[in-house]
Amino acid sequence: MKTLENNSLRPRWQADLGEPVVALDVLPGGNGYPHAVLSGGSEGAVRVIDPDGSPRYERDLDDALLAVVASPDGTRIAALGVASRRLWSAIDGESLRSEAAGWSASAAWDKKSQFLAVADGRRVRVLDRDGATRWSSAPLSSTVTNVLWPRGRLRVAASAYQGVTIFEPETNRITNTLEAPGSISGLASAPNGRWVVGGSQDATLHGWKVDDGSDFEMSGFPATVSHLAFEDSGRWMACESAEVLTCWDFSGRGPTGRAGVVLPGHRAAVSAFAWVPGHRQILVSGDQEGNVLVWRIAGTTKPGDELRPASGVRDDDPVTAITTSSSTTSPIVYIGRRSGRIDALTIT
Repeated sequence: MKTLENNSLRPRWQADLGEPVVALDVLPGGNGYPHAVLSGGSEGAVRVIDPDGSPRYERDLDDALLAVVASPDGTRIAALGVASRRLWSAIDGESLRSEAAGWSASAAWDKKSQFLAVADGRRVRVLDRDGATRWSSAPLSSTVTNVLWPRGRLRVAASAYQGVTIFEPETNRITNTLEAPGSISGLASAPNGRWVVGGSQDATLHGWKVDDGSDFEMSGFPATVSHLAFEDSGRWMACESAEVLTCWDFSGRGPTGRAGVVLPGHRAAVSAFAWVPGHRQILVSGDQEGNVLVWRIAGTTKPGDELRPASGVRDDDPVTAITTSSSTTSPIVYIGRRSGRIDALTIT
């Protein structure tokens, strides 16, 4: 790893998962434990790593792993794969539930950590905090690619071929059907629940207002838009397409008629990125060549601007996952790589 000049990234530790890293999440501290990083490998390894880089414990999905997610209260870990899912207590790694499932590459906890929405083949299921199914949707048009909670625990949004469906599990009804051409490959919702935005495999971006279903479309991307994320305040949403990141201004009336803020700097396709919680101006991204860049969105940044990276590191080990934490004085970014290496870096 080569650090760029005048860099704000400082190495903390490195760990080796022993297989390609496919997912990372931060396990919040609590119950006498500090925060930790949750990592998942392509062959099913699930490891919890303490702030000093030492392993707390390791479990295994016994399946090809697609996603791992930690509950907001730091008490639960869910791992999802090609044909199964498992739920563990995050405190000691005790198994809570293990069952067969359809292809499951997405899961999302509600803010109170009481319910977990999961993609299960062509269905969406809502599980309780111990993994028992509380609600299941009818089959969608194709495999569910993403799930999230756009309005707390009241509504679940699920993307599949030709759009997004918003369910109200407590009443077992569909509240919105948001149409889009092709398959939705990435999905994000604004923190206030006002917007749901999807990246399509036809290299377009589609957005909808949750309340009335009114929509917008943005085109001209060089490749599929697969990753999308809002920062804490909800003003900026970032997305990737090939080597370029773009940030869109969702304040006021939203991004319609506004140019994006372009973030050029990667020399290979962007493979992962994450905003730093509590630091809405900081975005960290990684690419398929292994390079990591840090971006700082100033308060004066406006639509149509072009930004250069503030700092970064060069590496030849492709980036496969990124997550961030601000539970310490200085934010920490965790980088997962194809070799199985995990880098913990402090942002100063």
